Amino acid sequence: MEEFELRNQILLGEDSTRQFKREPSADAKMAGEIVAFANSGGGRIFVGVEKDGSIAGLTGEEAEKVGEDMAKIAWDSVRPPFSILSKSVPTGDGIVVVIEISEGASKPYCDSKGVYWVKNGPDKRRVQSPEELARLFQSGEKLYAESQVVAASTLEDFDHERFERFYEAKYSETPPSRSEEGEAYQRTLENLELVDSGRVTVAGLLLFGERKRLPVLLPEMKIDAIWFKGTERASTEWHDQRTISGTLAEQYDEGMGFLKRWNVRIQGEGSFNQTGTLEIPETVFEELLVNALIHRDYFIKDSIKLFIFDDRIEIRSPGKLPNSLTVDQIRRGVRRSRNVLLASFAPDVLNFRGVGSGIVRALKAWHSISWVNDTESEEVLATIQLNPSAPTA
Repeated sequence: MEEFELRNQILLGEDSTRQFKREPSADAKMAGEIVAFANSGGGRIFVGVEKDGSIAGLTGEEAEKVGEDMAKIAWDSVRPPFSILSKSVPTGDGIVVVIEISEGASKPYCDSKGVYWVKNGPDKRRVQSPEELARLFQSGEKLYAESQVVAASTLEDFDHERFERFYEAKYSETPPSRSEEGEAYQRTLENLELVDSGRVTVAGLLLFGERKRLPVLLPEMKIDAIWFKGTERASTEWHDQRTISGTLAEQYDEGMGFLKRWNVRIQGEGSFNQTGTLEIPETVFEELLVNALIHRDYFIKDSIKLFIFDDRIEIRSPGKLPNSLTVDQIRRGVRRSRNVLLASFAPDVLNFRGVGSGIVRALKAWHSISWVNDTESEEVLATIQLNPSAPTA
């Protein structure tokens, strides 16, 4: 990095990827800064720069010491140990040391006291809630929501007949018998990560749970669907409103039913009883709804939001895009699953035909689809923009 690029970066100000320091703080605090960047996508610390962006500068001796001290802190006071890069950039106002902190490959990281930090704008924030810590471990692929046991569940909450039909169709053989001891059958369920020690996992319930028990055991894992009148979310008037719970297959079927009722509302010329005209190709809804159900973050206690407005349809899915995936990548068909187990079962339980190509098919069928990866609110918003000239209900 040369002085011109350095000054351009400083002009952008502090945010979640850039931080200015006149000089390093105490070791413990600097370890927290490194941890926060490593857990949150990486960034740079500019040492020798005031908070207002003016360059205070360091001497050559000071810059060398900063580089050595920061490398030592990252290795000795970050768990697991972390490597950083430092570069001294000479300017007309003195040397600025740029500390490059990449996104950690072994997330999550903590400081020597066992405290986990993440970025919160230009500052850092301590991770305190168990739910957020679980999501942090999930981002490092060390913990999966779908494999967690639901403590209040029992094997009576598992639909064994549905599982047996699935097993026969997928593997072309009869599953082990449930009669007598049933140890082989139990091992089969455990090997598939559907049950564990007599309790059902999140994936087991979402795939084969008893419908009447799911609102009690997994109350947030549902779809809230509203067909609004007008274009504002704050509207208190709507055409239809549903809470859709159940297994993934049941949520998918009822969610599609909700969308289809809207989709055929346009009456063609002819008799009153004539079948309505489709406004949006059905494959668009299939792909976006499946993606929301399979790839949402199940550690976040919130529902999928399915909102229909006069000018657009929104599908809001809890959780940011997984594993550093970007909006540009998903538009090109790149697929990285947060819920590997659910994704592996999906082709057999849902109308899920694509592996990484579903979004591409949806875009070919309807070009006016956009995505927002809201990392602050931890939500992915998919918006289907409607034809403004199309009739509205």
